[in-house]
Amino acid sequence: MAASHEIVPEVHSGTSTLDVPSAAFGWSELSRTTVQVAGWVSVLILLGYNFGNHEGHVETIWLLTIAALIAIGLLIHLFEPKLNQVRTLSARNQPVGHKEPDWTYNQKTLSGTYAKLSDSQLRSLNIEPSRVQHLRELDA
Repeated sequence: MAASHEIVPEVHSGTSTLDVPSAAFGWSELSRTTVQVAGWVSVLILLGYNFGNHEGHVETIWLLTIAALIAIGLLIHLFEPKLNQVRTLSARNQPVGHKEPDWTYNQKTLSGTYAKLSDSQLRSLNIEPSRVQHLRELDA
């Protein structure tokens, strides 16, 4: 048998080697701590550049502005919630035995949740009430 030349992807820490070839070595992402340390060191270096031999204030304005923008970005990055804390509502955490309604069928036949919609609510869904009046009469 001839050997296959097809590339077989491997997944390391949720990252495929097809997307990031170095994922097996752990180089595919930076941790939050690494970003914070590198960012605050950059802010300190930018502020340190203010002590030098420049005479005008244009450099000072640019250095302070860039340092402030980086600091604001780092603070937003520091206080944002981690994604695993935010993703609590999903299709995977439904009760045992839950069956998702066929929303498309319900909308087309005005059954289920769509049966009790008013004319203005139907229009907001781009459904003309006069065109589905026969479906509403069946329910009554």
